[in-house]
Amino acid sequence: MATTMNADTIKRMADEVGQDTLLLLLNMFSDELDQFFQQLSAQPSLAQVRDISHSIKSSAASFGADELSMMAQECEFRVKQGQEQWMEDHLPTYRQMVEQVATEYRQLASHDNPINCLS
Repeated sequence: MATTMNADTIKRMADEVGQDTLLLLLNMFSDELDQFFQQLSAQPSLAQVRDISHSIKSSAASFGADELSMMAQECEFRVKQGQEQWMEDHLPTYRQMVEQVATEYRQLASHDNPINCLS
């Protein structure tokens, strides 16, 4: 499951905050996603999934992780609708997506000039 980064969002962020701050923010985002992954892996309640999804939804959108943001939005909506079975069926995919995005953004932050790595 390959995710994509919205290169325009990341480039805009780099223009707004500068290269050094961008690297710091990318690492912070990756760390935050790692924490969410751990929480999602620890048999979370539906309320916890809803709260985590709400947090991921906006953070992911801010960092150009559009697919993750959409998945988080869908999960939050499904939980609010009481669709427990849907959430149980999709939680493994959601966890995997969170973990993968964290890894991809950490890898991006490991480059001196991450903008050059974006397609």
